[in-house]
Parts: sequence; C-alpha cells; structure tokens
Amino acid sequence: MKRAGVIQMVAIVVLSVGALAAVILTNTSPLLGLDLQGGISVVLEPYVDGKPAEDVSDEQVEQAIAIIRSRVDALGVSEPEISSQGNNILIQLPGIDDQERALELVGRTAQLEFRPVLSSTPVVPPDPKREAELRKELKIPEGKSAADIQQEELDARGIDAGGEGTTPEEGATPEGPATTAAPAATTAAPATTATPATPAPAQGFAGAKAAKRLPGQETPTTAAPTTAAPATEAPTTTAFVPQNAEGIDVTSPEFGELLQLEQADDATLTDPDELGSMKDEQATLLGKDGDTKYTLGPVLLTGDALSGASAGLDAQGQWQVGPTFRGGKDGIDKFNQAATLCYNGDPLCPPNAQDSTSGAARGQLAIVLDGEVLTAPSINEATFDKDQISISGSFAEQEAKDVATALRYGALPLELRPSQTQTVTATLGQGALRAVIIAGLIGLGIVAIYFIAYYRLLGVVAFISLALSGSLLWVIISLLGATLTLAGLVGIVVSIGVSLDSNVVFYEHLKEDVLNGQSLRLAGEKSFPSAFSTIVKADTSSLIGAAVLYFLTAGSVRGFAFYLGVAVALDLVASYFFMRPAVALLTRSKLANRRSSFGVPVLYTPAELADERGPGVPLVPETEPTPAMATSDRGTL
Repeated sequence: MKRAGVIQMVAIVVLSVGALAAVILTNTSPLLGLDLQGGISVVLEPYVDGKPAEDVSDEQVEQAIAIIRSRVDALGVSEPEISSQGNNILIQLPGIDDQERALELVGRTAQLEFRPVLSSTPVVPPDPKREAELRKELKIPEGKSAADIQQEELDARGIDAGGEGTTPEEGATPEGPATTAAPAATTAAPATTATPATPAPAQGFAGAKAAKRLPGQETPTTAAPTTAAPATEAPTTTAFVPQNAEGIDVTSPEFGELLQLEQADDATLTDPDELGSMKDEQATLLGKDGDTKYTLGPVLLTGDALSGASAGLDAQGQWQVGPTFRGGKDGIDKFNQAATLCYNGDPLCPPNAQDSTSGAARGQLAIVLDGEVLTAPSINEATFDKDQISISGSFAEQEAKDVATALRYGALPLELRPSQTQTVTATLGQGALRAVIIAGLIGLGIVAIYFIAYYRLLGVVAFISLALSGSLLWVIISLLGATLTLAGLVGIVVSIGVSLDSNVVFYEHLKEDVLNGQSLRLAGEKSFPSAFSTIVKADTSSLIGAAVLYFLTAGSVRGFAFYLGVAVALDLVASYFFMRPAVALLTRSKLANRRSSFGVPVLYTPAELADERGPGVPLVPETEPTPAMATSDRGTL
C-alpha cells in the first residue's frame, strides 16, 4: 500500500475526532427545530379591506417579513424561520414560551405614524461604577439623586420644569447680579453636557422651492438653539452661583454626565404593543440606530395620508426620499397642518432643530413604523405640494431606500391574519426527539449486526467510516448554527443507507475480482477505482435530488434536503480518504491469510493452495488421480 494512502487515512481520523472534541468542549451544537423542542408555527395571509389580498407585491411581503423579524428578535427567539410562500408568510418560532403573545405580536398590523418630536437625548448605557465615582466627586449625599439636586436648583430660582421662570425680582437672591443669568444656563446644562461623539446626519422636509441645503449639516442638540445676541458688551460677572442646598454646580459637565447616567438607569420606553391605544398620548421610542431616545407627542397623521414614496439622488448627488401624499383633507392638508405647527415651533412641536437653509429654529416630525423612529427630519417650510416634497440629509443609499420602502408600505398597510397555526409543546417535542433517537439506534444496531456478520472486518471498516462522516456532519451543522428538525433527522437516517450502499458496492467489487482469480491482497487495491466510479454516480443522483428539493420547496422539506445533501457529500469524502486506504491496509496485513475474516467466500485454485500450504505440497491428492494421467514403468503419459 502506498504511504500517501496511510497519511490520508490518519489525517481524516485526526480531523474528525479533533473537530468533534472541540465542538463538544466548547458546548457548540445545532439548534433544535420547532418539532423537536416545541414552539409555534403560523402562516399569515395578507388581507386588504377585509378580503384576502390577491395583488400583493414582493416588496410589500419583504417589508412585512422585515417588520416581523424585528418583532421576533425582541422576543429573544433563537434562529426563527420567517419566509414567504407566495403571498403568505410562514413563521416558525422554536422554543417560545409565551405562545399567545407571540401569535398576537407577529400578526399585528404595522402602523406608520407621524409624531412631533418633543425632545431627543443620546442613549447612554448604564455605568454604576462611573456613577458612583461622579457622586463621590460631586459630594452628593446618600438618598439624593442628581435629578433631585437639579429640581432644588430650579425651585430656588423659581423655574418650573418647562423652563418658565419668575421675574428677576422674584428670583433675586443675595448673591447679586450673577444669578440673573443662571436660569438659562441651568436649563441647558443637561442637554449639552453629553452630546453624541459622532453626530448623526441632519434630515429635513423641504419643498420644491427650498434653497439647496449644505452638505454635512449636523444634528442639533435637544435644547432650543439660541438666537444671535445684540452686539452689546457682555456683563463682566458671569460666574454661576449654585442655589441648591448642597451648593453643587448643576451646569458642570460632571453633573450633566451623572444626570444622564441616572436617566439611563431609569430609562423607560413605550411598549410597541401599546402604541395603537396611545395615539393621543406621548410616547418614548428609540431611533432605528438605537443611539437616540425620542420623546414624541400625539399622532398628527398616519400612513393612510401617503400614496407612495421613492428614493433618489438630488442635484448635489446626495440621496433623498420623496414621499407623495394623497390630495384633500385626509392627505396633504393633514400633513400641512402638522408642518405648520413644527415650522412655527408650536408647543405641540417645539423647535428642537435648525432649518438647513436659514438656520432658524424648527420643529421635527418623526416617522414611526412599528414602534421604531425611522427618521426625524426638521420641517423647513410651512406648507407643501403633495408631490413636491423631499426628505434630505446625509442619507446612505440603503438608508434612503429603506425609508422609502417603509413609506410605501405605510401607504397601503397589509393586514396579516393567521390562516394556519400549529403549536407544539416542549414535552411533545422532547418526546418526538427521544423516539427518533431510540428508533435510529435500534435500526443502526440491527444493520451493524448484519454488516459485521456478513462482511466481518470489512463491516467494522464500514461503520468506522460511517462514524467519521457522522462526526464531520455534526461539526459542520454545529458551526453553521443550523436548525435540526424532525425532517432533518429523517434526511440523516436516509443518508446512512446511502453511505452503507457505498461500502456494499466496493466490497462486492472486491469479491468479484477475487472470484475471477485475483488474490485478496491485489483486489484490495485494484477493485476500488471501478467501485468508486459507481459510488460517485450513485451519490451524484442523490445530490441532484437533494438540490432540487432544497431550492424548489420550503419549510421542513428543505431541512430534509439539506441534511441529506451534506451527509451524501461527506460519504464521498469518507469513502475515498478512509475506506479505500483502510481496506487496502487490511488486505495486505497478515489477516488476509484468513479470508473468512473478510466475509469473502471464494474457491481456492490449485496455485493458491500450493502457495498457502508451502513448497512440496502436491497440487492434487495422490489418491484421486485424474483421468488424463497414467503411470507406467517408462514414465508418465
């Protein structure tokens, strides 16, 4: 046997065993599907105006899938399967505990809303260690928070929570003139102490006649921008004098940072499930990037006012979104009412941003889809034409297309109703898994007994080869994080038969070659090429069938096809790199002297008898002379 064959055999054994050990030690394993660990499966059918929708675009279905996927991610479901089946949407959520809430969540119709932005703050992750350091540095007593200190300061200066102050006489204190400028500094401190490190691009509504916006405009802070002060000499005394009982400077960056950390600890967001009943109430939601928290006012209009939207490049080569509104009071008129409020800085839509052209203070109108703020552009004009509106800013291409898709989807919302629902309890799933494992082990044991009884040592080689390909299969699906379903297990069981068929093909070729006069040692190597050619053809037909099933079907059938295809491919690897050199090594060892150990019942030729019994042994027994031979005193005739 060639040395290369031995190296290949050792290499695949080391690879299989080592990879399997690594996967087990790292506790990596494939995920169990719905039918093995329990969960819920639902098919959602789109409805429009109370009737099943027939003309649904692929884009609408894809947008609905994206929304459902974000909802499912919020549930914490690992590896959910969400796919389209024509106009319908198939959702499989394995391992979900609250199945009732999951059904309600995935079937809820998405709502596109326009809400005014009351305030926005960067999201600061909780940091208890830094919070403790700041409290110690600022000497804040136990039992008091930064918010309490700030409220004390506001009360001492006669300023309410909205920033309205008393007259200077009412707010005057013995400290003198320096305190008269304090209210503005106090109210602005929290908003300006911790702005995002990388400001988000500004976005704003503009009409057809709006001046060209300048690129690179940054998002304004949450505090209202200050107007230009008269060209007068500033007062010489500008030092801030605290008026709270602890004497803490509430305008310092450290105090602002502590205040934001406390707000991060107490951050409460509105449950998206409750938004439908909060149209006339405020809501607190995160932006799409998760870096900004928005406090939003009541709904001013919904996606019903839209008729479409598109994404494209403006004259400066920047991406923008162009929404188109319906005509009349329920379309562009309603949007213009909201635009006027935000343009004028009405209390319902306070000025939190700057006009991208004039720099004036303007309000923002947030576009909310399914509990998430997609974008919050400022309103740069008081009124618009229904088809001459653009949302501009430093959009990336995909971001602009996503917003346009969301606006189009909001223009024609799909009502999704469950047409088929299947729930599997965890107990039932575990029972199915246990039954499959027991049945598989029993079947494998019976086949092992038969194989070893018929092929002896060759049967042992067959099952070692099967174990190696099975180990590699487990490693691959574990690293891929594939979902193992009942159909997938069936595919693996079927592949066991395919793998054993490969062994049968080789072993029967070997037996035929021995019957035709070759020695067992020679047949061990020479029989493989023709046998492997047959194995490749047979496995190729199985791979073609698996590929057709995988690409042309959906659901559990794809799982069956995937596992069958991978297992058949690994059978080819194991056959060439292990079975071939292992059989060649055995047939060239001393074990080859006993052909019964290989399950190869063949007839011995006279030449083989002489070779096996040693020199000097007659080829045929002397007591049974052949008719062609006769003896005489003159010799043999």
